[in-house]
Amino acid sequence: RYLWCRAGSETHRTSLGNIISLNAAKRFPEAITAATRLIAEVPWLAETWNQRALALFGLGRLAESIHDCTEALEINPYHFGAVVGMAQCHLQAKSPESALQCFRRALRLNPNLEGVRAQVLYLQRTLKSQE
Repeated sequence: RYLWCRAGSETHRTSLGNIISLNAAKRFPEAITAATRLIAEVPWLAETWNQRALALFGLGRLAESIHDCTEALEINPYHFGAVVGMAQCHLQAKSPESALQCFRRALRLNPNLEGVRAQVLYLQRTLKSQE
């Protein structure tokens, strides 16, 4: 994950670090504003899209969060964090089938995500029991 934050200039990396800190502090509106500003300047930084998606998710703006995860994946198709973010959005939106697809994709990208593996098993059992 650290590699995703190494792109761009030093100024861009500093801005991205600030956005990450804002999200960690649950200051989501500020994170969205800062991320939107950085996206306007350097739209090719996948992690900025992912960070804005996290902030949007924190505010319950699920469709917008999914959009930003999709943008992150367009730039970096290996961004398993963005795929997990999409899965979480689908779970919140009561769409377990879509969440399961995303979690499976995340595991293909990074098979070491044990929490995601547990989600896959849980969703598989839950969906099977509903048949």
